[in-house]
Amino acid sequence: MPVYNGERYLREAMESILGQTFADFEFLIVDDGSTDSTAGIIKSFNDGRIRLLRNPERLKLSGALNRGLDEARGEYVARMDADDISLPQRLEVQTAFMDRHKGMGLCGSWVKMFGSGRETRYKAPVGYESVRAKALFDNPFVHPSVMIRKNLFARHRLRFDGHYYPTEDFELWARAVQLFPCDNIDAVLLRYRIHPGSMTRSDWSRMDAKSLIIVGRELKALGLDPSAEQLLFHRHIGREMSYQCQDRAEIIRAEGWLHDLAEVNRGKRRYDEEALKGVISDTWFRLCFNSSGLGFWIVKKYLSSPLAVKGQGSGLRKALVGAAVVKAMIARSPDRAAQSG
Repeated sequence: MPVYNGERYLREAMESILGQTFADFEFLIVDDGSTDSTAGIIKSFNDGRIRLLRNPERLKLSGALNRGLDEARGEYVARMDADDISLPQRLEVQTAFMDRHKGMGLCGSWVKMFGSGRETRYKAPVGYESVRAKALFDNPFVHPSVMIRKNLFARHRLRFDGHYYPTEDFELWARAVQLFPCDNIDAVLLRYRIHPGSMTRSDWSRMDAKSLIIVGRELKALGLDPSAEQLLFHRHIGREMSYQCQDRAEIIRAEGWLHDLAEVNRGKRRYDEEALKGVISDTWFRLCFNSSGLGFWIVKKYLSSPLAVKGQGSGLRKALVGAAVVKAMIARSPDRAAQSG
């Protein structure tokens, strides 16, 4: 667990690790030059499993993480952030999973996001091939939820690259999933805190810029050579955040782009065909749902598209129709829509 001036949430994060049902671990904390009460909070815990490393000067996140990987003595290394909360059985569940899957190099989990309004559950992709396919679009793991097999990362000389800040985790996972099996556990094992200090506006701008490099690398490995504009479009429609198409033409373009990706892969066979089809189908639904302000046309477009997997479930269709209805009401009468909730 790297920490820099994390006094606000540090105690709660530490308690969530020290209270795990699986107790055979060292708790390696890398204090990256904190100037607040971080060190004092850590030292206030009387637990022999804690091993504190203090960097004499800031190494920043990737440097602190790499130092932690070098110093860790366990078979597995679990990640943790100083503002999140691990559920009590997290280490027990992940250790058992890695023990059962001897060739697995990394496993993450689903998470519950909290701290900014209503709590929401984020379901990371499950299944090795689906995880690989997801990396063509976006980060397939929630960073503080992961556990890695140390000897596999050491064998392949996998380390965090600070040049990709703040997406050094995405860049590392994108390399790892091409070398050995990686997966997510379909259970919430971490509470992921969202707060104003999580990311600055400049961090988000850098994240987009670095993510373009990563997904561009993946597209080229598939055999494509996208223009800068195509790469940006791919990033927009493939990211997990709520990107909305502005008009029908953009939706039609997105449908064509996603269809072409599947066709190129069918020839190149870089990704499992069914896994990529599933990721594309999820991307298509999310894009149509976020763009439901285009009215009932978007519902018809979604249902008629070959990207919508047959039998995908009436629940998704109802959600899309419901979103279109609500947005149509708001467009016609904002006051009435607000009163109806």
